[in-house]
Amino acid sequence: MSLDALKTKARKAILAGKHDAALKLYAEIHKEDSTDLRSFTKLAEMKEKTGDLKGAVQDYTKIAKQYADEGFVVQAIAINKLILRLDPEQTSIKEKLRDLSEERGEDWALSTVISSDIAQIHSKNNKNLERTPLLSGLSGQELDDFIESLELKDFSAGDTLYKQGDTGENLYIIGMGSIHLNTKDSRGKTHTFSTLHEGDFFGAMAFMDNKKHDESAVAETDGNLLLLNRKTFDEWVQKYPSMTETIEDFYRKRVLARILAITPVFENIPTEARVPLAQQFSFSFFKDGDVIIQEGDVDNTFMLIRSGRVKVSTKNKKDTSKTIELGILGEGSFFGEVSMLTKMPRTATVTAQGQVELMVLTSEKFLEIAKQYPTVKKVVEAYLKQRVKNTIQKLKE
Repeated sequence: MSLDALKTKARKAILAGKHDAALKLYAEIHKEDSTDLRSFTKLAEMKEKTGDLKGAVQDYTKIAKQYADEGFVVQAIAINKLILRLDPEQTSIKEKLRDLSEERGEDWALSTVISSDIAQIHSKNNKNLERTPLLSGLSGQELDDFIESLELKDFSAGDTLYKQGDTGENLYIIGMGSIHLNTKDSRGKTHTFSTLHEGDFFGAMAFMDNKKHDESAVAETDGNLLLLNRKTFDEWVQKYPSMTETIEDFYRKRVLARILAITPVFENIPTEARVPLAQQFSFSFFKDGDVIIQEGDVDNTFMLIRSGRVKVSTKNKKDTSKTIELGILGEGSFFGEVSMLTKMPRTATVTAQGQVELMVLTSEKFLEIAKQYPTVKKVVEAYLKQRVKNTIQKLKE
């Protein structure tokens, strides 16, 4: 039987609650491929579930040491938490992590962002590897204290970790497994705008600002999370202010990917391309009443609403002292496409309704994107035609 077939059979045995059968299958898988640490972790888990706690601790210890040796600190911490749950006296992994952090300095904590091939993950030449920024600056007693402050939570494939609209209670760091971040557009359609893996963190801004999540998090695979509560996080930010900068940087990239996912213009672009694409935008901020673009001005930028609402209006041709409201646009909507595509002056005035954050794209960058993804320009042109019709109808009314 092939390894893939064995893994499928083992997963089915777990779902059926047949842990003894799963134990035998994962033992066979580990014998065939000892480099597959995820399957090795499952073997240890099955030993734990079938009562062999000593064997489980021994296996978990080997796994954690291998992760630590390769610099995969988040995975090592997660396994260390599993060990301490079974045997609180086992501190060797924590000591190992402390020694490695002091030995390797800033570059000791690695993560991986896309690979599922364990052999590839553990290659030092793998270009997908990057430092885990929340942890790479910690060492010695500080690292011990940080690890102690984290809570371990297991999840299964398909579990909803939080829903869109839930209040942010924790900062989540993925120890093992992967999760999808999903959002709904104005039509109620669900989009996956990011898939995260070991070492990635999420839920940052809802957590930091005590706001509601603007996305949902759903487990793609079985795994576990390291949770950090707000009180502990605030204490750590006082010690390491760079943590806030790191989180805001990651948050901004993911928020941009989310906005592109719910914007009709970009929804057909592959998920993995959205973050690099989002980084082509610059940002502009406006307060209530600010005129963002003025009818008659010559400008060719394309604007996407990151947050807030704007009013679109045009002059009443019969009475230029009055204006005609053409509509209100909110998060994920765009404007400025008419002048950008026609090279004509602005055909309407856009005014901020409350605080507004915009993502701005020059016509040159828009055309570069449209050249790579032709559907982008087609969708914008279709919206242009429809908006011209809507404007004519409004003016007739």
